[in-house]
Amino acid sequence: MLIFIHGFNSAGNSDKAYRLIKAFPDRSVLTPDCPYAPADAITDLCTLIESGLESHSSVTVIGSSLGGFYAVYLAHKYKLASILINPLVDQTLLRQQIGPQRNYYTDEQYEWTTEHCDQLDSMRVSATKLAIKPLLLLDEQDELLDSRMAAEHFDGLAEIHCFDGGSHRFEHMDEALPIMSNYIGRHGRQRT
Repeated sequence: MLIFIHGFNSAGNSDKAYRLIKAFPDRSVLTPDCPYAPADAITDLCTLIESGLESHSSVTVIGSSLGGFYAVYLAHKYKLASILINPLVDQTLLRQQIGPQRNYYTDEQYEWTTEHCDQLDSMRVSATKLAIKPLLLLDEQDELLDSRMAAEHFDGLAEIHCFDGGSHRFEHMDEALPIMSNYIGRHGRQRT
């Protein structure tokens, strides 16, 4: 089972989600819409992971941006393989977003609060604590999150692939999908 976790103000029907479903037709690929409140998002994602683990399926979490931050937390909690696409590594950056928000895909409007930021602070996990080395995919020209910060954060702790150019949307899925497939093949075996 693959679980794609979208980023801040995004949704499970993004282009990356669609591309993953198409690229892995032989696997169950879940692309949920996560609630905007981090604690609620983690609760929902834990339910999906536990369901996958109960059915003796392997689970790999794939997270983009804020979803990458969640993926690290979940990979640590459940000892899972993880793929991180232009991930948020410093959750305090979202303190700059406190105030009214609108989801780009669903048009949902909500208030991002200090409490939400505090929830993220409580989920921070050191990359040194991950049981399985993650796959880190970065577009070097990410205009929202400095790719160098993520590369330094995971230096020696992840399999890192940096792509020239690109953006926060991650414009190198075509090049990344074979790398992801190889990683999933190595780490996504059935549990016994």
